[in-house]
Amino acid sequence: MTARRDDVVPKRALLLRTGGARSNWDVWDITPVDARGAVTTLDHPGGMQSDGTRLWIPLAESRRNGRSIIRVFPITSLVAGQPLKADFEFHVNDHIGAVAVSSESKWIFGANWDTEAVYVWDFDGRLQRKLIGSDLERRSLGVVRGSKSRTGLAVQDWKLKGDRLFASGLFHAPGVRPESPESRLMTFTGFLESGFQRRSIALPTQKGIELGREGMAVSQETVYFLPEDLGASNRLFSVPLAALKN
Repeated sequence: MTARRDDVVPKRALLLRTGGARSNWDVWDITPVDARGAVTTLDHPGGMQSDGTRLWIPLAESRRNGRSIIRVFPITSLVAGQPLKADFEFHVNDHIGAVAVSSESKWIFGANWDTEAVYVWDFDGRLQRKLIGSDLERRSLGVVRGSKSRTGLAVQDWKLKGDRLFASGLFHAPGVRPESPESRLMTFTGFLESGFQRRSIALPTQKGIELGREGMAVSQETVYFLPEDLGASNRLFSVPLAALKN
């Protein structure tokens, strides 16, 4: 998982690893530095995904329209206690909060702040397509800038699995009861095609916690949610896909 350390100046972007039977964490500082070796303001790590051999992680400035860098780390280099160095990275002139990676098509999907835009890059970091406006509206994605009402899903995290794209986040629209859960899981088949298929699933709150607030992962037929900020302890919620109904 990724997290940000807020109790130091400058803030730091972290990559963390643990296991179900472990009580401690492996921690790597992945904050980018400039040419002089000074820590940059790219301290906001977002939703990441593996292509099978590497982790693709967005690191952004904590502001709308801020710049980002997508850093790629070999999984084999994740050695506890050893520094972690990216073997590839590319810059984006926007705040990218989450990436989804397809090892089959070798595409990376990036969602910016409030999902006002979706970017599609190839594995060399070259932009292939940018979805905005009506393209996102048809997919029920994004929040209209300047409006207090959400008009779609603001993606917090998303993952590609085969030809399916799983996106989780917070959704609201005019006319929806305020007490209704905002968290949604959307699944897309053929996301970039004109005949894409979409399914939207309302996620139940867990003791008042919105499941779609932060990280999400998909393994086999189970969705995992990590909705709380990093603390002394964290809860991981697992939900079988079969249990999620419209």
